[in-house]
Amino acid sequence: MEENVMVAPKKKGVTGTTLKIIAIVAMFIDHFAAIFVESYLTKLIMEAPADIIGDSAKMMAERPDIIIWEFIMLAMRAIGRFGFPIFAFLLVEGFTHTRSVKKYALNLGIFALISELPFNLGFAKSLIYPGYQNVFFTLLLGLLCLWSISELAEKRQWSEKLAPLYYVAGAIVGAIAGFELANAGVLALFTTLFYGNQLITVGAGAVVGLIVAAAIGGKFDAAAKNRVTFTVLPITVFMTIAYFLKTDYADFGVLTIVIMYLLRKSKNKAFAWGCALLTLMSPLEVFAFFMLIPVSRYNGERGKKMNKYFFYAFYPVHIGLIYLLTLLVGFTTFSLGF
Repeated sequence: MEENVMVAPKKKGVTGTTLKIIAIVAMFIDHFAAIFVESYLTKLIMEAPADIIGDSAKMMAERPDIIIWEFIMLAMRAIGRFGFPIFAFLLVEGFTHTRSVKKYALNLGIFALISELPFNLGFAKSLIYPGYQNVFFTLLLGLLCLWSISELAEKRQWSEKLAPLYYVAGAIVGAIAGFELANAGVLALFTTLFYGNQLITVGAGAVVGLIVAAAIGGKFDAAAKNRVTFTVLPITVFMTIAYFLKTDYADFGVLTIVIMYLLRKSKNKAFAWGCALLTLMSPLEVFAFFMLIPVSRYNGERGKKMNKYFFYAFYPVHIGLIYLLTLLVGFTTFSLGF
């Protein structure tokens, strides 16, 4: 006699695999524009008469092809903004569900190293280029930051004697906010109001942060103050590392990941705030908000099982192939970088 086996119905909505596919397609479009199309545009501009460069009217009249390709590249780069916030969102999901954070971090670290050579060639036309590091380093630093917050702020109980550090943390948060505002592309006017002096914005931010911390400090007990302190400290450390390593998205990228983690109970809110932060960095990132549509339908399931290393390997492989194509058609060059 056959037994009736109850099979749980699949949840409707968008799975994690679908989000990954959206992200890698967007990333491919973005990188094709940044490597191939931009190199082709540079070639067209170099061949154009010098007197039309910078003159839109003359450019449209004599070389409309350049205007068309500039629009195509801008559109492709706009689509490319879909990628990073989805990767950041999925990193938070992966962190909260992974069985081994160490293995997760190791995979990111290995592929960060593997990706560096094709990344350098694609974006700097040089085998060695220390001035800009690939996005795997940003994701790795973001993961390590979440891990540190989880271990130090959420799981560990600290002595009540450390509670006064909460006010130092408040000043640090303000200083970080001031620093990021001074570097945010969309807030250039704000920076000029302070004569472009980062020290002023950082100092003013620290004072405001301290005042705010003092104003709301009475609502927190010692344990809550310690959680704030040991959340802020890892954020500061890993944002600083990303900033000085000059990783893709850098400190903004790490902070985006952290924001999405801290607001993870409401996935839509977490993603929206992450996109807002990225938009402060660059106005073009506003297109990332379109990804609220699939994220809002995310059902929390992994989806169709695919080899996870495909998604890791796609990054260095597609950058390398785009660079080789660009090199073969003569739109770019090669340098050892020594």
